[in-house]
Amino acid sequence: MNPRTFTVATTTTDPLTAERLVAVLTDAGLDAFSRAGGAAAASALGAAEPAFFDVLVASESMEQAGPLVTQELEAIERDSAENEKAAEEEALSAETPTA
Repeated sequence: MNPRTFTVATTTTDPLTAERLVAVLTDAGLDAFSRAGGAAAASALGAAEPAFFDVLVASESMEQAGPLVTQELEAIERDSAENEKAAEEEALSAETPTA
């Protein structure tokens, strides 16, 4: 049995984004998983190290994974902007009662 190698396709600070990317990659038939890194806590002697999440994909699938990761990150960014706009509109409508 030959060991497989995995390569970091991207890194994110959000675990939900990492999970979403892994789902997109596995839905496309690629072997992928996420791995937590960083501590998100301060040691007694140093500054806090932020948590991060690596999304890894089988090395032989990196060429296929790159465009999928890019497209999904763009979709996440669009969704975020749309959600932010909707939240602002909702907040404004709450400030002006219609009754």
